[in-house]
Amino acid sequence: MLHPKIKEYADLTKNKFHFWKTKFYNIGTEREKTSREFQFMFLSWFFLLLFFTFFILAEKNPFGLLVPFQVFQLPSIDKRTEVKVFISDGGDNQIPVNRKILQNEDKDLFVYQLIAEVGSPPYFSVEESASMKDKLFNPKKLLDLQFALKKIWIRNNSKTMILDWNESMLQTVMSEYRLPQVIRSGDEVEEENTNAIVPVDTITYYSGGEVGQKESEDVIRIRRTNALAATLRAIEATLLENFPEVDLIEHKLDGTGKSFPGLSYQMLIKR
Repeated sequence: MLHPKIKEYADLTKNKFHFWKTKFYNIGTEREKTSREFQFMFLSWFFLLLFFTFFILAEKNPFGLLVPFQVFQLPSIDKRTEVKVFISDGGDNQIPVNRKILQNEDKDLFVYQLIAEVGSPPYFSVEESASMKDKLFNPKKLLDLQFALKKIWIRNNSKTMILDWNESMLQTVMSEYRLPQVIRSGDEVEEENTNAIVPVDTITYYSGGEVGQKESEDVIRIRRTNALAATLRAIEATLLENFPEVDLIEHKLDGTGKSFPGLSYQMLIKR
């Protein structure tokens, strides 16, 4: 037998349902005029039901509107620092460009970051492209030497920076470096032009099939050695730009002052 309270609530719910059913029927058949209070309550409950139905269908929590910045978040802060990095045309010419990096506070790690940027595919930003449209400069992909650097020393009150390179790693990087394709037209030889507005595709551009006669090993060695020299010049210019207190950059090979084989390059650079 049901509890008297349950039976009472059931009868009350039944009577309420019958009352509202009869009332809506009378309103629909215009047997009864509606008051302003009823219209207001009806529309309020209708829109409230529609509001929660929308969030249920969207699988969202409607109470999230009460928490600040849940619907419209605050803009994220760009924590990258803009630095100057020098890019090269593969020869003696180089120009500075802007790069944004998450700068490491440790000086040694910051040097590795800058060397990695020098070895990345060259490109110009939109602003730099607009300023370079009247200038003739064809940037080349340089060697990525960040993993060939063994140790960094900063001496003489931060005025001297010593870069100790791993000779075997330099040889490996040079052997894996993909030279730009060479186009031969009669007796003239020139490197294929690249688009400096967008990043260079180092796989498709530098690994395509060779055109014309294959170059000798000596020529390829000379070209790769020149690319190494251009990379070192770009690294030095980048480090001197970002470390204004440094006046002298010295290169070493495996802790010694010997020169890299085949590279006629000054291993001691002053500002």
